[in-house]
Amino acid sequence: MQRLHHLLRTSIALAGLAAVLLGALPGIPALASPRLQDEPPATLRIAMPPLTTLDPVQVSRFDPFTRDLVENLFVGLTRYDPLTQQIEPMLAESWTVSEDGLTWTFTLRQDIPWVRYDPDSGEVVAVRPVVAGDFVYAIQRACDPLRPSPITANLMTIQGCQTVANAFPEVIDDLFIAREVGITATSPTTLEIRLLFPSAYFLTLTSTPEFRPLPREAVASREATWTGADTIITSGPYALQGWDSNGLALVRNPHWPDAVAGNVGAIEAVFTGESTTAPALAARGAIDLARLLPEEIAGARQSAAGLLHSGPGSSLAVIGFSYDRALVDTPEVRRALSMAIDRQALTDQFLPGQALPAASFTPPGMVATPQNTGVGFDPAQAQASFEAAGFPGCNNLPETLLVLVPSEDPTWSAIGQFIVEQWSANLGCHPALFEVRPLARVLLIELSHAAYDTEKVTRSHMWYATWSADYPDANAWIADALHCRYGYIRPGRACDETDALLDQAAAESDPARRAELYAQAEDRLFGPNGSFPVIPLYLTTSAWLQQPWLSGVNEYGPARFDLWTIDTSQQAG
Repeated sequence: MQRLHHLLRTSIALAGLAAVLLGALPGIPALASPRLQDEPPATLRIAMPPLTTLDPVQVSRFDPFTRDLVENLFVGLTRYDPLTQQIEPMLAESWTVSEDGLTWTFTLRQDIPWVRYDPDSGEVVAVRPVVAGDFVYAIQRACDPLRPSPITANLMTIQGCQTVANAFPEVIDDLFIAREVGITATSPTTLEIRLLFPSAYFLTLTSTPEFRPLPREAVASREATWTGADTIITSGPYALQGWDSNGLALVRNPHWPDAVAGNVGAIEAVFTGESTTAPALAARGAIDLARLLPEEIAGARQSAAGLLHSGPGSSLAVIGFSYDRALVDTPEVRRALSMAIDRQALTDQFLPGQALPAASFTPPGMVATPQNTGVGFDPAQAQASFEAAGFPGCNNLPETLLVLVPSEDPTWSAIGQFIVEQWSANLGCHPALFEVRPLARVLLIELSHAAYDTEKVTRSHMWYATWSADYPDANAWIADALHCRYGYIRPGRACDETDALLDQAAAESDPARRAELYAQAEDRLFGPNGSFPVIPLYLTTSAWLQQPWLSGVNEYGPARFDLWTIDTSQQAG
C-alpha cells in the first residue's frame, strides 16, 4: 500500500460515467428476526454542516460528519470496533488467504439485506440480500476514472486498479475494467480479491468506506444523485428516512440481524449555519451531540464548556529534516532539536483544546498501534546529545539553521519563533543561529515529498509538514508516511533496519506480532536512541459537545450510533 501513496496523493481524480457488470443474484433468503433493545428506542439529536452526498467513495477522510452517517448506513466486509480498537468481521463471515498472501477469498453472510425507507408505509423495506457482485460493482466503479468518484490510494493495493485509473479514456470500457481489476464474485456469497503485494493490514482497508458494496440498480442510472432520500438503498443498522436543506433523519433498520448495544432508534440531524451553530444548540439542550469544526472550539469553551469533550484527532504536525544538509545530517543533532521542544507548552500557548503534544508518530486508537510513546521534552538529554554531536552549549555551529513554515497561517510564524526560543533556552543557542522563513503551503508539500523546484524552493534544514492517514492502522501512519522508499514524507534518509521492520509488519498475519514490529520501528525512529527523521510536534484533536444524558460515545473512529445510549428521563425536550 505504501508503495503507492506517494504517487496517488498527488493524482487528479477525473469524473464521468461508465457501466460495469454485476454478479448474479440469489433468491432472497428468509430474513432473521430483528433483535432490538428491550427498552423503548430513543431519538438522538445531532448537529452537523450541510452535506452534499452519502456516497461512501465520495466522502472525504477530512469530513468526519458525513463519515459518521456513512458508517451507520453502509457496512463492508469488516468493521472497526472502537471499543477494542481492532477489526471485526461484518459482511464477511470468514476468509482465507493464499500462501503468497496475494489472494483473499471471503465468504459472505446471507442475512444482511439492502433496505430502503418507504414513505407511503412509513416502514423500512428489505429489497434483497447484499451479494458478492455488489462488491465487484463498487470496486470496479471506484477504480474507474470516468465515474464521479475520487480515486483513493486505499484501493490501489488491488491488482489492476491503478492500471484502470491511469488508462487512456478511450480504452476504458466494461470489459477492460472487468479484465484488469482483481476482484471476482465466484458465487453470490463468495468474493475473491487479488492484491499487488502481501498486505496484512488489508482487513483494516476493507473496513473503510471505499471498500463497501453498492447496489448497482440504485447507483448506475443516477450516479451523482443516487443517495437522495427517495432513491438511496443502504445496508447498515440504520436507514435514511428523509433529507432536505434543513437536515436529515435516520431510523433503525428492523431487518438488521445483529444485536444492538444501545437504545438509539432514530437520529435527527439539523444542519448548522451562521444563525444555528452547534455550541448554541447544545447550550440550550436542543441537541445531544455535535462534532466541532476547529474554528468552533474556542467558542464552545466559552458557551458550553461543561459539554466539551476531546480526543486524538486525525492530523499530525511535524518538523521534517533535510538529510542532505549539514548539521541536521546526524541523528544526535536531530534528536537534540526534538528533545529540546516543550510540546505541552506549545499546544497550551497556541492551540489550547485543539491539539495534543506528540512524542511519537502513530496516535492511539489505530489497529496495531505501538504502545511505546517515544521521547518528548528532555532538556538534559537534548544538551547531552548536542554535545555528543560536537556542539556543546550550541557552540561551533558553522551556519544558520533555516526552518520553513506555512505562510498562509500567521500562527505558524509565531510557533516557529517559539521553537527557536525553546532551542535557545534548552540548548544554549543564540536565536540568531536560526531563521524562520514563511513559504506557501503547496511548496512545503512538494518539499516534504522531495518533489520541489529548486528555482522556487530553497532546500532548508527543516520544514513543516503534516500527515493524515487514510485508514485506521499503524501501517497508514509510520509506514505510509516515513518508509525510506515508499513514504510520503521524504527527508532523504537511507533505508535501514527500520524499513525492514515495517516491511515485515506489512506482511505479518499475527496481530500481536505486527504491533510489536511497529513498536520496534517507532523506537528506532523516536525512542531514546532514535534517528528522528522528523520531530513529532502535536496531534490535532477531535472535539465534540455531548450532553450528560448520552453515554457510550466512542472516542475513536466514526460514530457508532448502535453503541450509544440515551437516558430519556434526563434528555431535554
